[in-house]
Amino acid sequence: MVTKSHEHEIDQAGKRLLRDVLEPLDLVLNDVQEDFTVDCNVQVFESSVPTGAWFHVQLKSSEVSEYSTNSDFVSQPLKVDHARHFVNELMQPIFLVHVDVTSRRVFWHAPQLDMRLAEKLKMTKAQFINVRIPTSQELPGTARDFMETLDNVRLMLATRALVRATTSSFVESVRGLPGQEAMLRAFQEKGDTLKLQNVRSLIEQNRDAEARQCLAPLLIDPYSTVETKFWGHTQLEAIEYKETVHSGKPQTELSKLRITNAKALQRLTARGPSYLKFHALIVRLAAELEALTHEYFTVYLAMKAHAEHSGNVAIAFTMIARRSALLRKIVLKYNQGLRLSRLAATYPDRWMLGRAVSQIPRAIGSFLAMLESEGKLHVLASFSESALQICKLSASIAVETGDPEGVLVAMLAALTLTRSVESDAYRWSEELSNRFVDARLHSEAKRLLDRASSRWQGKPQTGDYNGDLLWQAFQNFATALGVNTSDDADPLVRGLKLAAKDDNPERVLAYCEHLIVTQGATGPIARRIQQLFNTNRAASKVLHCKLHALHLEGKELDPTFESFKIAHCNSCPDRKPRSTNWEFTESVANELIDANRAFVAPLVGTQFGIRYTPED
Repeated sequence: MVTKSHEHEIDQAGKRLLRDVLEPLDLVLNDVQEDFTVDCNVQVFESSVPTGAWFHVQLKSSEVSEYSTNSDFVSQPLKVDHARHFVNELMQPIFLVHVDVTSRRVFWHAPQLDMRLAEKLKMTKAQFINVRIPTSQELPGTARDFMETLDNVRLMLATRALVRATTSSFVESVRGLPGQEAMLRAFQEKGDTLKLQNVRSLIEQNRDAEARQCLAPLLIDPYSTVETKFWGHTQLEAIEYKETVHSGKPQTELSKLRITNAKALQRLTARGPSYLKFHALIVRLAAELEALTHEYFTVYLAMKAHAEHSGNVAIAFTMIARRSALLRKIVLKYNQGLRLSRLAATYPDRWMLGRAVSQIPRAIGSFLAMLESEGKLHVLASFSESALQICKLSASIAVETGDPEGVLVAMLAALTLTRSVESDAYRWSEELSNRFVDARLHSEAKRLLDRASSRWQGKPQTGDYNGDLLWQAFQNFATALGVNTSDDADPLVRGLKLAAKDDNPERVLAYCEHLIVTQGATGPIARRIQQLFNTNRAASKVLHCKLHALHLEGKELDPTFESFKIAHCNSCPDRKPRSTNWEFTESVANELIDANRAFVAPLVGTQFGIRYTPED
């Protein structure tokens, strides 16, 4: 008597379930009798008419499926030689299908698109390998995704054939096939997508010059889609932003860069699609808001410099008036951003807008810091709460549209709103980081939180600008006064750079507590800098030893100090270095002035004292 094995019954049950989900999709399943790697062929129909398209199925059925701990995938063992055949050799589409006959669930996976599986197969020497089949890919609910994946597999195989074949043989193989124009567009779009992914990888590796070279032809290619060029411009902005940050240019250049790129996006999307037009509009507004907040910052620096230490009263009043006008503009522009954010929340194609709206709160980060410095805590609280709500909207859009990296962008925007781990923005970001299931994204979220808290403690972070912060501050200051600092040949710019370099004499004063640094000869440029920037560091410096009444004057502090040490200090038995934790602060500077007034006062107008000269 012939009986069916239990395993055979499970296989037949799985095949019946698969047929039940495929047939309503106009897909006809046919058994394969003599192929040890393929169980079924599936013929694609359209309105009951065969299209001529086929794909293979490797069917695995089980009564006891191996689900992961959180049930997000089924683990399916495969023979390694079969898996290698599917991934590397088979030139027709194949799906790995797992049927849980107990719960009557059907899951699918495209091994030919599984890059992680391909990498594992390169390294393994085992006979079997476990393939993870996502439970999110369940039929019939994901039928649309299934068919789109089938198209992607076909395109990948066509691309593989193109790479392996000579040009003439490939052209001959597609000659006479229908839809060649559509095929060309598909090749173009998929190829451009791969190029953009390569650009992103190069940027992450800090190979910006190579990334630029890859982007350049994409941005001018008449056959590239608007979407391709849109993302290309976005990546180009990322490169240019990083270059500008590390160039030492004033921070206002960053907002100018953003505005320029936003305008380029608006020109690119002038004829649509509408969701990209909306994206570009939000980005443009955020860039303009950032420009206003940076201007407010530079005006604040100028006002603060002249409102203190007997500065120029006229400049101080001018800056106060400008600050008030800028505050009104910032509020107006921010309210426009709020309205756009509300529209984005209900926009039909909002999947593109999550990252865009996150740029609005990011644009006001420096403005919030200024409000805190000025003690405007009520205004600060209102802006911070509102901006955090926009960050939450950005994150919710990203979650809704399956964009986990967009959630990271929203979290990063929230961290620009605060300087404290006790703030609502930080607590929300921390809570958000704990929701990431993906280990890589969870780790990246934790890294962003750690970087932020460390930065607030004054600890420099890898990738931060590590150039001359004081010169950058002077550049920002100069922007508020309408002074162009880009011309190194300008005597005013050279004098301002000298003032920035010699602003802090701590490196000299720490050498010996008997040393004093004072202002010496002050020419026209140095006087002009003193009037505009309320600093006398562009004048020549006089180095004194109070103990032995020794003096040496020079234009720059460092070479003057070196000469002074050679002439006097290296052989001096009375040198008394200051303690290693001594710092030259504003209060210490005032103490030094008071303590040495009697020594310095008689020098005014003499060879080694403060005096005005016709030349610098």
